[in-house]
Amino acid sequence: MSKPLKKLVFGNQDSGNSSPPRHTHQFSKIRSVWNNTHYPDFGIERLFRLFLVWSKIFFPGVYIEYLTHGSSIYKRKIAGEFYVIFKTLVPFLMLYFSLWSYQGLFFLNIYLLVETFLHIFHKIFLPEHDHGKMANRSIILLLFNFAEVIASFGVIYSVGNYFNQPIQSWVDALYFSLVTGVTIGYGDFYPINQEGKVMVMMQILSTIAFLFLFFNFFGPRSSERLSHQENPK
Repeated sequence: MSKPLKKLVFGNQDSGNSSPPRHTHQFSKIRSVWNNTHYPDFGIERLFRLFLVWSKIFFPGVYIEYLTHGSSIYKRKIAGEFYVIFKTLVPFLMLYFSLWSYQGLFFLNIYLLVETFLHIFHKIFLPEHDHGKMANRSIILLLFNFAEVIASFGVIYSVGNYFNQPIQSWVDALYFSLVTGVTIGYGDFYPINQEGKVMVMMQILSTIAFLFLFFNFFGPRSSERLSHQENPK
């Protein structure tokens, strides 16, 4: 990688010569949850955490992280960012080029959407994001995740006849998904059958999950900033 490009991507961080921090294998994380190492949970919360930590092994994200485990932390994070961008682009390209009728691509969209949902709940119940300067980066990636969810539901809405009027273009699909995702709902499009109503409810629930996670980000950080202002070192 040329020096200007490396400077553009990595800034002043030493991305190649520093010894990388120890990579935590996913099965070590599973063992940690199983042994209550970091999470003294029980009952339904414990079962849900175990489900979340096990579910990651069925999706590509954890293997991309594993394949780059010998690199510096910055290269590992950049690889993860490219994967998030790829997942965001897939449904947008499917909408723009009207590819939702291709069954393989449609199921790929669903598969990646499920991974993103699990990732959001993973960040809520198995937080690994509040690491100082990494927190702002995580918020930006969450915005990409939210954009992916909006476009992915747009792909789903484009497949069937769920609404009072047909989805005629990618703009219609993206528009309805966005106004549903931000819980506005202008009333020009609305579901007219059970399948459409269920999908709309699922998307609204996903928005609630994002809001909860954003509050989980900003709440503790605001308290830390206030505490630091009141008790400066």
